[in-house]
Amino acid sequence: MRLAKIFLMIVLASMSAHAFPDDAGEMAARIKKQMSAPDRHAWDIRRDVPRKPVETFRFLGLRTGMVALDIGAYAGYTTEMLSAGVGPEGTVYMQNTQEVIEEYAQGYYDRTIAERLANNRLPNVILHVRAYDDLGLRDEVDVAFLGNLIHDFYYRDGEENALRFLASIRTALKAGGVLGVMDHVGDADQSNGELHRIDPEIARDLLKRAGFRIDAESDLFVNSQDDHSLMVYDDTIYLQTDRFLFRAVSPD
Repeated sequence: MRLAKIFLMIVLASMSAHAFPDDAGEMAARIKKQMSAPDRHAWDIRRDVPRKPVETFRFLGLRTGMVALDIGAYAGYTTEMLSAGVGPEGTVYMQNTQEVIEEYAQGYYDRTIAERLANNRLPNVILHVRAYDDLGLRDEVDVAFLGNLIHDFYYRDGEENALRFLASIRTALKAGGVLGVMDHVGDADQSNGELHRIDPEIARDLLKRAGFRIDAESDLFVNSQDDHSLMVYDDTIYLQTDRFLFRAVSPD
């Protein structure tokens, strides 16, 4: 009986390794190749260095064949990088709300998404138009990414809604799944809602109350030259803000 149990554990471990190989180098190569794609949006190129997709995805544990969720994808820079990251065997849900697509930026996001996905350009991407509190996914996602948006959840939509949105993300994740949360650092004495920033301690508290455990924090996006008093779209700091990056886990 003991030998049978040990054999089963070895088989399961082997299956897991086959499904999600440890291929950080291959993932990086795919992402860098996608960065050089001739049909890539010019909007994306200036984001490659400040967004650090290879390093970010390695930190989050993204691997070939995984199911990823880009929450609040907007025009889809991160979606395209996730698409390369998980490879043709993986799947990426590109989530946006109907409001973002129909009403934001005079239709810019709608047009850009259509161009990005035209002619099956990213065949492993599924456009997922759902509300933040009703993602319609359950125990399906290995890695979700919430980039520069938790401040809007909290200040624009309110604390109660922020917790509901995070609960919906947790429902979408598999047991042990990872949520990456990145956002612009704000100081407690600043008007962070207007600056599009958030105090990391508020984000930390929201995640804990939504049932997540912060497994690790990264200094990839630390910028001591950002004094946290500027609006994040200010020309002097745009794409170079001081940002935190949390790896939050949905417990088993």
